[in-house]
Amino acid sequence: MKRKIGIFVIAAILAISMVGCNKATKDSVPSSSSSVAPATNAAETSKPAEKKETKTVVLATISGYYSTALKEAAEAYTKLHPETKVKIDIIKDNAAYKTNFDAKMAAGGDNAPDIVHTNLVVQPDPTEYINKGWLLKLNDFVNEPNPYNDGKTVFEGIDPAYHQNSYDNNGNVANVPFDLVGTGFYYNKDIFDKLGLEAPQTWEDLLADSQKLKDAGYIPLAMPYQSSESWMHTAFIDWSAQSVYPELLILPGDARYDEKVDSKNTSIKYSADNPMFDFGAVYDPEKVLNVIKDKKYDNQGPAEKKWWTTLKDLSQFYEPGYATMDDNSVYSLFISQKAAMFWSGSWQVGTLLVDQQKLKDKSFKWGTFKFPKFAAEDPLFPGSPRGILVPGHTLGITAKKDQEQVERTKDFMKYLYSKDVAQKIFERTLEVGEFVQGPSLVLGVELPAAVNDYLTGFKVAGNMSYALTNISEGVSDDKPASDANRLDFYQGKLTVEKFLENKAKFAQKLADKQIAENKYDLDPKTNP
Repeated sequence: MKRKIGIFVIAAILAISMVGCNKATKDSVPSSSSSVAPATNAAETSKPAEKKETKTVVLATISGYYSTALKEAAEAYTKLHPETKVKIDIIKDNAAYKTNFDAKMAAGGDNAPDIVHTNLVVQPDPTEYINKGWLLKLNDFVNEPNPYNDGKTVFEGIDPAYHQNSYDNNGNVANVPFDLVGTGFYYNKDIFDKLGLEAPQTWEDLLADSQKLKDAGYIPLAMPYQSSESWMHTAFIDWSAQSVYPELLILPGDARYDEKVDSKNTSIKYSADNPMFDFGAVYDPEKVLNVIKDKKYDNQGPAEKKWWTTLKDLSQFYEPGYATMDDNSVYSLFISQKAAMFWSGSWQVGTLLVDQQKLKDKSFKWGTFKFPKFAAEDPLFPGSPRGILVPGHTLGITAKKDQEQVERTKDFMKYLYSKDVAQKIFERTLEVGEFVQGPSLVLGVELPAAVNDYLTGFKVAGNMSYALTNISEGVSDDKPASDANRLDFYQGKLTVEKFLENKAKFAQKLADKQIAENKYDLDPKTNP
């Protein structure tokens, strides 16, 4: 199938709910002795009738992300299927995760984990890893019945709005989404009330409030600079470039057009008043490159000058040493009330709730607010900015030669994507204060709504597209130089014009690399 899938799709506004209450009802948080138990609907009947060779299935995850609940799910599954031992491999951070997987696959893959978070190893697109034979094509898997989920197929058990996030450039299913993730600002309501401030709604208010917070002796904004400021870049690019998106769509007559996958494109029309206008959009990689080449999106244009200048102004209120500070240290500034605001994601809600309980009389009131707009309407930034509400963790299966190993891996994946097991994974994770990315995409998972007020900053109208982000940012192999360029600009060593000139060179280098590696002729009507 020839196609280019849109990496992120527009999400409808969701009623996001997480565990956060202690009342003795069906909504209660499980006791500390609770664990992820086996699914009950069809699990018993799926036990093999004959003894098989014992094999070990390994799922690799990041420290803190569902770790406790996944280990308990693995233990429960192993009790159900004694011939399959499931191991949860905990890796310290994102960079180590990708390095670990790539090295093991390059060495033949025998020692690689069987299940991986594809969002950590192959973003923004898994095509390369499918082509290398490192990830298994899940085209058939997602349409197989799930014995742990009332016999529904795997895809029938997942919110259909996010099925498109499972595909690679060529129309192969590379992963299955597990949860959603959103980003926004957390703020300390006690500090804001003390200074007579309210949650800022515009960039002008945010900058003015930041100055007042700084004058009062607080760090205005705890910013995970290395890992998270890029979400703001994407939001600004999307805000200024939405009108270009119809020119990027795969349409009838294009070589990649597949009616089953791409027919939605024929009805997509840009509207600044409709943040959902490009729901389900599927973009052509050569059209994206042509838009940059023809400067229909200008990497050095007035829109980029405005938003980069805005971020430079905001950077003056980041924590001291922000360029090298790790994420945990940044979070500590907020939880210790040294920083009045904190830019992060929806996954932090559960941790904050638990940490607030631990603080007892030193706890504080807090809330969230969205990515701001500008005070005055600007034709360079039509409508309202769109935030992030997209699949967070997406799980894929490593392609291994041992077919029995692969089949057992598939079965454990189905177990994880059952309503009952996913429900317990979310509940248990929140109970022990570890990270969930956001609400579950497994249909039927129902968690209490006690913390909905905290999630206001993550409920967005529409979802920003990453269609032009990589070509605009141009970091790829040049991340150190790109980071240095940005830091020099923030510190006043470069004008905005010189900064953007340097950035455009990185973007062009990345574009040239993509053209060469994919043998693109930049004619979307021909196959490369």
